[in-house]
Amino acid sequence: MSNIDLSQVIPASARIEAARSEALAELARLRWARGCEGVTLPSGVQIPGDETTRLALSGAVSALQQGMLTAPVAWKTPAGFVEMTQPEVEAAAAAVVQFIQACFVAEAVVVVQIEASADPASLDVRAAFAEALGG
Repeated sequence: MSNIDLSQVIPASARIEAARSEALAELARLRWARGCEGVTLPSGVQIPGDETTRLALSGAVSALQQGMLTAPVAWKTPAGFVEMTQPEVEAAAAAVVQFIQACFVAEAVVVVQIEASADPASLDVRAAFAEALGG
């Protein structure tokens, strides 16, 4: 008779799947955090990519296009207020949503790598995401 409690033994396949789940969760956190950082416009203005900012940009674009607002529009950035013309607001909105899409595409690329890995715990998820995002 053995004193080993086999109910406490974790099969290798379960460890691999747990590591895969953790890698996928880490990847999602990285994508979300990087997306929230947003973009820096050619003018040097930093525009966050969080959902609230994306919604506000979308609303501002719509309001400007429908004549409910007139430019310049006061916009609060992490560095303070700036005034933006309609083309600048539209460009900011486009840059942010394109960046968010790029973050999702990069995440999808790394998901494939994680899913295909025989040893997901050994993957450098941060480096893989940065590479997939282009830097």
